Amino acid sequence: MREAEFIQRVFREAAPIVLGGDRTAERKDTALGVYDVVTDSDVRTEEFVLSRIAEEFPGDSVISEETHPDAGEGERCWVLDPIDGTMNYTRGIPFFGMQAAFLEDGVPTMACIYLPVFDEMFVATEEGAYLNGRPIRPAAPRPLRECILSTGDFSRRSVEFRVGQANLMSRCYDDVGRFKMFGASCVDYAYLACGRTDIHVRFLNKKWDYLPGMYLAVRAGAVFDRRLTRENRLLMLCSSDPVLDEAVEKLSPAILSGSR
Repeated sequence: MREAEFIQRVFREAAPIVLGGDRTAERKDTALGVYDVVTDSDVRTEEFVLSRIAEEFPGDSVISEETHPDAGEGERCWVLDPIDGTMNYTRGIPFFGMQAAFLEDGVPTMACIYLPVFDEMFVATEEGAYLNGRPIRPAAPRPLRECILSTGDFSRRSVEFRVGQANLMSRCYDDVGRFKMFGASCVDYAYLACGRTDIHVRFLNKKWDYLPGMYLAVRAGAVFDRRLTRENRLLMLCSSDPVLDEAVEKLSPAILSGSR
């Protein structure tokens, strides 16, 4: 797929901007009052990728975190996060990456996540999901008590959100093997897609946060509860149907008790 080959090439070209750029954090205000940060490297990386998209695919629309967050979708649309996991990036924690999804008539047909510190390029198309050119699959089914679960961090200030997160952590002490907060959704989704974790739980927010990784994981073979997502915007993404069934039964009530 031309778009997949293109964005992989562009992300590799942008890697020196990210890895060698200014990591000084500046406070970024949000409508939700969420503590968030932005760096000069976020902006420079986004500008570079947008310029390359404009050269290669003139007329395509773009929704991007830093400069085009409210843009509408066209027939051909890119959804871009130039540096996902910016807080990690500013503190020298290696869990951050670039991510993008490509939509045709509103339907995702390609996604790419690049973790530059590890030189790991994840890409998904309608043909499947790959890591550095090799096909990937989620982990084999296992009991919930042996699973590794990742979730978003506590950057949101909503009391209801924090209660749901705290309830989830409490249940994980008894029901889940290990609990992880990587601090970057690109890592959460990529690690589930290739079998390094078994479950990822988060409330869906901005398209650039979840579209690339969700498409990658689903094309790799991951499954999720569509009712929870549709009715509560809760994504419970799992490696297999047996893991999903047990996770929904044991974990979702605790999470949702704090989300309303």
